Amino acid sequence: MVMAFRTRHPAPPTFAVSDLCCEEERCALRTSDCAYQVAWTINPHMKMGAVNWHRARAQHRLLRRALRAAGAQLLELPFVHGAYDCVFAKDNAVLLEKEGQKRALLASPVFSERQQEQQARARVLDRLGFDIFSPPPAHFEGGDLVVLPGARGALLGHGQRSSRHAAVMLEIFLGAPVTPLELKDPHLYHLDTALHVLSDGTALVCPEAFTPAALRTLERTEGIHQILNVPREEALGFGLNLVEVGRTVFLGGRAPWVELLLHAQGRCPTVLPLDQFHLAGGSAACLVSQIHPARGTAREALRPASAPTRRERPGEPRGGAGYLQ
Repeated sequence: MVMAFRTRHPAPPTFAVSDLCCEEERCALRTSDCAYQVAWTINPHMKMGAVNWHRARAQHRLLRRALRAAGAQLLELPFVHGAYDCVFAKDNAVLLEKEGQKRALLASPVFSERQQEQQARARVLDRLGFDIFSPPPAHFEGGDLVVLPGARGALLGHGQRSSRHAAVMLEIFLGAPVTPLELKDPHLYHLDTALHVLSDGTALVCPEAFTPAALRTLERTEGIHQILNVPREEALGFGLNLVEVGRTVFLGGRAPWVELLLHAQGRCPTVLPLDQFHLAGGSAACLVSQIHPARGTAREALRPASAPTRRERPGEPRGGAGYLQ
């Protein structure tokens, strides 16, 4: 008798993505503050006034279409009026789901330019059914967290935007160990610009971004099966700011060495032009926030907080967010 075995395939990922501008019905007064732009410099990549709005919108739409075509689901978040960097949805919160229960640990950004979007995003996530957890007392930004395959642990970048002390609350929230890694290059200021971990545990790493101690720690981290080095030049072009959907890996620009490594690992690298977001210091991974499957539940020491209920100002989101098919 021949027995048939079912192969379990991971569920398609769900990513939260932000709109690039205010919707007319949500904004009583349409102004230049209603759309993505670079209006300040809080990282070395930012070039004020350099964004071509029409190109940015076309590139963002292409990214969304490509993610859906690869099998991903998207969760829509409204643009936060005047908070232009809110388009980099990964930075706002860590998102988890287990058995239909969704929860969000809010970030605590360093710069006031990023802090201003947090209340609006918390209200939207609350309306979408997430349990909202208050941010760590130490600085933490979502771009500094890389969740390892199977959510069995995570890596925390610190030294530029986040504090290593945030690891304590992150471990409680994730129900899994968090390994701090010190970043030393201001141009690679978030962990997701300096490192990407594939679903098989292969880590693509720019060594120059880390202290020697951090590299030694990474080599010993459970869940990291091999480390492949990537030249700093490609990391500076956001070649490690990747999004993985099945065997497809999306890049926001050409990175020949990264593409070669991905092919060798059996992946299908797909390049999407995202140069209009490079002008603000982000790329593919920054623009989406994956809802990770949770292995455990937040321990008793960490309880959901009430979502902010401050009266909304004109142009702030008032609903309409949800799953897009």
